[in-house]
Amino acid sequence: MANITPYLSRVTRQDRLRISHSRPVVFWMTGLSGSGKSTIASAFESLCVGAGHAAFMLDGDTVRTGLCAGLGFSPEDRAENLRRIAETAKIVASSGQIVVVCAISPDQQSRDRAREIITPAADFFEVYVSTPVEECARRDPKGLYKKAYAGEIPAFTGVSAPYEVPEKPDIVLDTVSDSVDACVKILFDAAMDCAYRPVFLLNEMAKAAAMAATAILEIYNGQYEVSFKDDTSPLTTADTASNKVITEHFRTVFPEYDILTEEEDDGDRDTHGIPKRLNGCGTFIIDPLDGTKEFINRNGEFCVSIGFADHHRVMAGVVAVPARGLLYYAYEGRGAYKTTITADMAEKGIASLFDPAEQIHVSDRVNGLRITASRSHGDKQTEALLEINKDRIGDVLTAGSCLKGCLIAEGEADIHYRWGAFMKEWDTAGMEILCKEAGASFTDMNGAPLCANRADPVNRNGFRILNRPEAALDTDDIK
Repeated sequence: MANITPYLSRVTRQDRLRISHSRPVVFWMTGLSGSGKSTIASAFESLCVGAGHAAFMLDGDTVRTGLCAGLGFSPEDRAENLRRIAETAKIVASSGQIVVVCAISPDQQSRDRAREIITPAADFFEVYVSTPVEECARRDPKGLYKKAYAGEIPAFTGVSAPYEVPEKPDIVLDTVSDSVDACVKILFDAAMDCAYRPVFLLNEMAKAAAMAATAILEIYNGQYEVSFKDDTSPLTTADTASNKVITEHFRTVFPEYDILTEEEDDGDRDTHGIPKRLNGCGTFIIDPLDGTKEFINRNGEFCVSIGFADHHRVMAGVVAVPARGLLYYAYEGRGAYKTTITADMAEKGIASLFDPAEQIHVSDRVNGLRITASRSHGDKQTEALLEINKDRIGDVLTAGSCLKGCLIAEGEADIHYRWGAFMKEWDTAGMEILCKEAGASFTDMNGAPLCANRADPVNRNGFRILNRPEAALDTDDIK
């Protein structure tokens, strides 16, 4: 070893993440032969790859046909077999992949050694596939138990050799009570938590929104300047101050992610002229001051809207309403919530993330509907919609910015329609995931899902929000 000098790669974890969409993690599946390890691992690997994440399966039997072909089944050879698997898993995970290992690994010492080897390079989960030996023998997919009980295989784990049940496994999969799909979902959810770190992600998004809210209110309560963009939309010093706070925070905390914001040129392109964010591993979609006209009119109906997207779908969203001291947030599969912006949120994030008491849901109304309309951007299509469907509409709530989506998400309103190419991704990303996680549908005017993080950020086909499918209004004669 004295004459060996490891040569370190110049490729960073951040570089690999942009390609693999996965942070290094190893799921070490232990359990008796026939417990279902390989069946679950294979389905899990396939699901990860199908979802756009690099993943690799290391099966104990397969490894013994190559890397460990010369090893037997003595205690020493078994220990060496597992050491080689662990070192291989470490290398593969270091390339930016999700690795799932299937190895009986019958003793706690060998599993602890695997953890020790792998954890410097990747997260490690000891996964106990809990299946009683009687069930494994009943399944006997390889015919090994029959031979073991007949004395044809010496030192067979679970029959003539001991198996130490994990002392404190990170994950337990019960293949008797749960289906393969259910077990795979448990692993997949854990893998996605490693890839996106939802608790950390949402807290940092909340911090950015809270800091932006403070910056906006300081200007809102004083004097500010108003200018106009090329499209004649207003721009205030609050827009730019909020954008600066948010983008600086994200570029410091999340250098691996890209940014699409209303207030900056989307000019970072590759040699083919394609926005680099389209080939990244995640993009923040930001409207630093949604509802600038509401800000100017001092009616309090302006928001800070932040969405996070990967694989062209919005996965997380935060909407702050500075003048009301409110924060709405949502994460894919975990619901939508409404909380208050606390004095220390900019420093500590959300005090009680995913608090069931703060979860919000859409209403169940399908008649006497409360429809939201833009306070500052009226249009003839909405006027026609209200006239054609007046027998089903109970109230019209005018509101500015993405506050309309927040009202639907918390059940105060029910539906919203917006025609044409007026709105951009940054106008809709935050409230899209909020509404979806609260139970609403959020589509374009043709009922098709919105594609997030597009080369063209304009919502060309408008959008609609429905608390229930049955709440859809008649739009056939509206152009």
